[in-house]
Amino acid sequence: MGYFNSIDLINFRNFEDYSISFSKNCNVFFGKNGSGKTNLLESISLLTKGRGLRKDKFTNIIKKNCDKFIIKSDFKSEDIIYNLIAETENTNNRFKKKLTVNNDSSSDSLELIYNRSPFLYFLPETERLFQSSPSIRRNLIDQFIFTSQNKYNKLINRYNKFIQERSKVLISNNNDEVWLNQLEKNISVDALKIYSLRENQLIILINNLNIYLRDFDLPYKINATLIDKFYQNNIQNEDYEETLKNNRKIDALVGGCAIGPHKSDYMFFVNDNSFVSQLSTGQQKTIILLLYLSQCKYLSEVKLKQPILLLDEICSHLDDINRHVLLTLIETFKLQIFMTGTSENLFSFLSTNANFCNIIDK
Repeated sequence: MGYFNSIDLINFRNFEDYSISFSKNCNVFFGKNGSGKTNLLESISLLTKGRGLRKDKFTNIIKKNCDKFIIKSDFKSEDIIYNLIAETENTNNRFKKKLTVNNDSSSDSLELIYNRSPFLYFLPETERLFQSSPSIRRNLIDQFIFTSQNKYNKLINRYNKFIQERSKVLISNNNDEVWLNQLEKNISVDALKIYSLRENQLIILINNLNIYLRDFDLPYKINATLIDKFYQNNIQNEDYEETLKNNRKIDALVGGCAIGPHKSDYMFFVNDNSFVSQLSTGQQKTIILLLYLSQCKYLSEVKLKQPILLLDEICSHLDDINRHVLLTLIETFKLQIFMTGTSENLFSFLSTNANFCNIIDK
């Protein structure tokens, strides 16, 4: 099991110089709104590649009137302690993040930790998953795939690059037939991989989700289906390429690409007869959080990984029954989990082994 022992923050958001120790299991940050609970979650999320759970500009993260932030942490895995440092660097007024593991900034060192303990994070805006735009649902499924296959992000980025390049060529009216054919071949290959990976991920999520719903006697059975006017399971690369070729004129006129996994949506149904989006806010949130825990189950039992969960305002909009279900289930995982809430009482269903930290506005 991999876990963070502690974290030290310098000039990070509202924290000028702040240190806190963690439990290797459940950690609860509670306090008033604006005290910095979510900032703490964000600092942990920045100890891996990317811009963290908020995806904010680094200039907004650095404390006012300071020139950089520094995040230091010790990560323990298999009795080995890794010293992690995330800090900003300013090059020609452009800020970027530098990550080092034991003073090594190579990608191999960074992936060593992430491969063992990928991050899964839930933010309050995720509560509207079933009512939001299709891109939000696609992004969540992609996030889950990435936790089990860390090269998936490269596939998505490459696919988007091919889509943009094809659009650029079509709009320019300088159609290089050979180049367009190659682009469309590349697009079809990557698109079918993405469709397949998302389909498999959805099956895993729904199967595990329904196990949890049954185990806790919750009155739902959830199903999900792909909504895509073009894709069919038996489609071949040649059919995909032919459709892209036939769509060139309309794609040149409108811009973008009318077909592909970037246009897909996923609809979720409860008891086969109504949309999950018709349930109450608390019921929807319970199902969403159970989706996260379903992915944890898959990563732990099948992929033999120990994900680290960052769950912001997890208890809001939940009644006692649903809070009890979720917090009881969370504690069954032997994983490091960070949660936030406005009151310690919201987490009364947790055992005494949980680590409670009162975050006071700095």
